[in-house]
Amino acid sequence: MDTISIQERKLNIIEQLIILNDDKVFQQVEELINKSLKRPPLSKFSVAELRERAEQANQDIAEGKLFSQDEVEKLTQSW
Repeated sequence: MDTISIQERKLNIIEQLIILNDDKVFQQVEELINKSLKRPPLSKFSVAELRERAEQANQDIAEGKLFSQDEVEKLTQSW
């Protein structure tokens, strides 16, 4: 029996997901992946939440509460 690598199996699944049009099945796949990765499901922001986050970001920028690209890259290297 031929065995295929994990990479090949991933690619096969990705190809199947690309042509998948059944929202219910897609939702089940997402739930299974999130459960196996122990991640909470993604949630959408409301328009009000997005505005509030944008206003907070603008305020942070005005107050100089920001990081340069170099600082962010240095921070993420330690993750």
